Amino acid sequence: MSGPERPESDLRSRAEAILGYRFSDLTLLEAALTHPSYAAEHPTARAYDRLEFLGDAVLGFIVADEVFGAFPAEPEGDLTKRKHSIVSGTSLSAMAGALGIADLLRLGRGAEAGGERTRPSVLENALEALVGAVYLDGGLEAARGFVAHMRAAAPH
Repeated sequence: MSGPERPESDLRSRAEAILGYRFSDLTLLEAALTHPSYAAEHPTARAYDRLEFLGDAVLGFIVADEVFGAFPAEPEGDLTKRKHSIVSGTSLSAMAGALGIADLLRLGRGAEAGGERTRPSVLENALEALVGAVYLDGGLEAARGFVAHMRAAAPH
């Protein structure tokens, strides 16, 4: 987080307003917003890496399912191109930027000083972690809703 540590309730309310999703399990939200550098400095904190792994797969499935249904006559190669244009690192970092995810991230001192907060790969990773967190917290339909929300926020 930028500046001094924010209270847990402030993080939750700000994040849920930005994300358009209310978490039942706050630990999932906190982990999804925790950069590995912060976790290295705070031994009890969980970094977003595992959630990013899951979120990448969930996001890929949701987008593939949407594209498959929306374009029933297109061949596999065209469907793949459509899917990749949506889940590319560039697209995801733009969506994360549009949502304001950077302001929610918990970073270690060195990563903060090094400008990691706005690095496209960090934004992409955090957004994928958030998809994973929403999926674990609310299931596939909640993740679909979050993906729709983040796509709606994307720059056009």
